Amino acid sequence: MPVMISITNEICAEINPDMIGLFFEDLSHAADGGLYAELIENGSFAHVRPEFEYYVSREGKQKERLTDVKNVPDYGWHIESGRAEYVDNGGRSFMRLYGSERGAAVVNDAFGGIYCAAGRKFKAAVRADFGDYAGKFNAELVKDGLAAASGRLSAGANGQLTAVICGGKTAPDCQFRLTLPELSDSEYIDIFSVSVMPDDAVLGIFRRDMVEAMKDIEPGFLRFPGGCVVEGYCLNNSYRWKDTVGPLDKRKQTWNRWAFKQPDYNQTFGIGFYEYFLLCEYLGCEPLPVINASMACQYNTSETVPLFDEFGGYTDEFMEYINDALDLIEFADGSPDCGWGAVRADMGHPEPFNMHLLGIGNEQWATEDNLWFARYEAFEKFIHEKYPDIDLICSSGPKAEGQSYDEAWSWIRRSVRQNPKFAFAVDEHNYNTKEWFFENTGFYDGCGRSVPVYLGEYAAKAYETENGRQYNNMISALAEAAFMCGVEKNGDAVKMASYAPLFSKRPPDSHWAPNMIWFDSEKIVKTPNYYVQKMFSNHAGKYILKTETDGYLFHSASMSENGCVIIKLVNPTSEFTDVRLQIDDRLNVKSSGVKHTLSASGPESKNTFENSDNIFPRTEEFAASELLTLEPYSFTILEYVNKE
Repeated sequence: MPVMISITNEICAEINPDMIGLFFEDLSHAADGGLYAELIENGSFAHVRPEFEYYVSREGKQKERLTDVKNVPDYGWHIESGRAEYVDNGGRSFMRLYGSERGAAVVNDAFGGIYCAAGRKFKAAVRADFGDYAGKFNAELVKDGLAAASGRLSAGANGQLTAVICGGKTAPDCQFRLTLPELSDSEYIDIFSVSVMPDDAVLGIFRRDMVEAMKDIEPGFLRFPGGCVVEGYCLNNSYRWKDTVGPLDKRKQTWNRWAFKQPDYNQTFGIGFYEYFLLCEYLGCEPLPVINASMACQYNTSETVPLFDEFGGYTDEFMEYINDALDLIEFADGSPDCGWGAVRADMGHPEPFNMHLLGIGNEQWATEDNLWFARYEAFEKFIHEKYPDIDLICSSGPKAEGQSYDEAWSWIRRSVRQNPKFAFAVDEHNYNTKEWFFENTGFYDGCGRSVPVYLGEYAAKAYETENGRQYNNMISALAEAAFMCGVEKNGDAVKMASYAPLFSKRPPDSHWAPNMIWFDSEKIVKTPNYYVQKMFSNHAGKYILKTETDGYLFHSASMSENGCVIIKLVNPTSEFTDVRLQIDDRLNVKSSGVKHTLSASGPESKNTFENSDNIFPRTEEFAASELLTLEPYSFTILEYVNKE
């Protein structure tokens, strides 16, 4: 028997037009070597390497403890001819390159290799002091020692040498090589920085295929820079936005919070807060920056700065974090004539970025020692005294269940009753099994939240693994689609949602899975989970319509502002499923429309680097009839156009 679904003209809730957004964290090499289009690794010779000792905890788990952080200026560089010294230059290093009877040549690993396609162009820039050397200076992409692309460096702007490197043939995993064939053993040059960018980089900053995949989702917002990266492994490693703005050569490079998995994982901050704001403009979405709340990651060291001094006032250390928040708002929206607004203007953007949202902390939860609730209360007080129109996002912890979650919500509800501006939304995170998502599509039903939810991180775990990692497959995507139908029905309770993580480099450089988009130096792989997010965002309604059904089928129905009726249907079974749709005549829609279908041959079907288009949405016109057949393992969206 077909499942009967009646779509009424009764409006149940309003959907935030910016509900579906993106979450970006520099995790699994998502920034340097990923979204940041810079192809030279350690191009400013500022690499650092944390060292850890490992031990077994009382619970029997292997843990790590930071013991040292060392400067490694030669990381990623190899000398083919000549010799090099690395000279400290006020906390940063530069390469002093000496020649030989064969000249000099240095090679960069380039994040594991550059993909060179025939005809593809790259822009190389070298900042150096050449002394008396007046010979040739060549830039090449090399594979197995042979040049796949080459260019001649010549004098450019700002004291740099520049070149356009044009690919002569297609070659994967190329290294970058600088050659000075006439540099003698009695000569040297000082190299301060090396850069190679693909000439199609978006805004000259971002890798194009990755950014265009983000833009195609039509996100309502972008949350940045994380994630646990915001908190840092320890406070010395925490993300301080002021270190990420201004000239590139002045930004303070550090090791990535996830470096305990790969010690040479660094953050150069080539993508800093200024670039994130530019990215939001390019995507046409709201910026949602998240700032450190004076607490390191509670899964690592749990360090905090002292909150109160001996007289009961706030400590100077804590007030630094408060001032960081206030200064960020000024940087984003302040006048270009003063303070941090002038810094933004000097970087090339005198107009404000129109930031309205701000996240305080990441996955914070209260303990006896950390005084999380009091810390957030201080941020809220100081921010709203100066900037009352900024909407703050507060954390409910790392899971949408448990004692700390319940305690957080009790505290937030009490606080909002006294101060409606206390929190605009509460950041909930939910990584769970596919079964949980299928079984809890009504998680937000009738919850009567006094504060809306921001479902800031979520993903359904599959069970098939690749190199010991969970991988994305069709059934996990359908579990998320089913859950999102429930989220969409509760637009009054859930205002924002973002799948996480967004990007991951392919193994062995992946630190987390599943992920929305996988990438290597050549291509990206859009997972079925990506297409679910895209379909929800591209075909979002304005109002949720009440539905009635005599069976059980994951679905939602909405209406756009112009009266188009949008029906989302999820069939996670191996059977064709018949559905009988009855649409209220008062909705006044045509008997034809457009159908979008995402389907797969089986629950474990997936997109891979070898077959990246195995699963993708199909769009076709359809003549509406009462009976609709859903394909096995499918997510279907029907759009009925209003007659008027």
